[in-house]
Amino acid sequence: MKSVAILLSTYNGERFLLEQLDTLLNQKGVEAEVFVRDDGSSDGTRQILTEYAENNPTVHLDFAENVGVGNSFMNLLYSVPDGFDFYAFADQDDIWEENKLAEAIRFLEEKGGLLYASNQECVDKEGKSIGLRYKSDEDIHLTPVSILQENMIAGCTMVITNGFYKILTQENRRPTAELLRNRIHDVWLAVTASLFEGIIYDERSFIKYRQHENNVVGANKAGFVKKLKSKIKKLFHSEHRNGRSMLAQELFYKFPEEVNNFPLIEISAKAKKFKYKRKLLKNQKQLRLYSGESRLGFFIKVLFGWY
Repeated sequence: MKSVAILLSTYNGERFLLEQLDTLLNQKGVEAEVFVRDDGSSDGTRQILTEYAENNPTVHLDFAENVGVGNSFMNLLYSVPDGFDFYAFADQDDIWEENKLAEAIRFLEEKGGLLYASNQECVDKEGKSIGLRYKSDEDIHLTPVSILQENMIAGCTMVITNGFYKILTQENRRPTAELLRNRIHDVWLAVTASLFEGIIYDERSFIKYRQHENNVVGANKAGFVKKLKSKIKKLFHSEHRNGRSMLAQELFYKFPEEVNNFPLIEISAKAKKFKYKRKLLKNQKQLRLYSGESRLGFFIKVLFGWY
């Protein structure tokens, strides 16, 4: 059987954590170990983890300081030992079907990819189904430029190969903590894999993706008020702006050979320069196709250096 390291970052997750831990250890057809990094929880999460690990030797714990979800997951990836066949990412409040990992591995081995990602069955806080996150006819973003504009695949569905693990953990290719506070780990994993044409997407779901009021990241589409609050937050907090150009810069400097095949990544990386602002606006129709932005909104972001 294939060996899998399951990476779980927790933060104040006492409400649903036990149920998720049980489903992680109930995976069939694989040899799995669970590596947990608690990101500074202040509720009962740490006690739950401690008691659970005492009865399950394949659960490994790291109680760490709070660095935010993106940095927590990537720090966990860097700390997990090499030697596993595959590495999987898990959220603290979902429910995994028992064949989730086996199906992901089968897909990766059949199709030769680096990163597997799937659809998600959204459920409410009681675990009742709300329906699939994406319909079968939706165009899922799997290219570097489309993911740069809007990432559609979730980290909690991702399984990666040992080969991709080695790429991601190279010190000279690791993203900055600043980027991971702006664009979290799943965006980095997805866009990096896409540079190598390495994403395998499964329109089926093997995960119940729980939606509740305390989600750190959720599938619910933002309404007008939520979008307005997000825009105001970016207006007054510069660290939440420039996510796309920051991401493009990281790719441009850390994967220069691969980025050569995607000129819009270089243009995005240099978005603050007037020459490249003009190039972005020239390609605005294609870029807005992925992001869904209005022409005026896109123009303002590029003009004021907020892209």
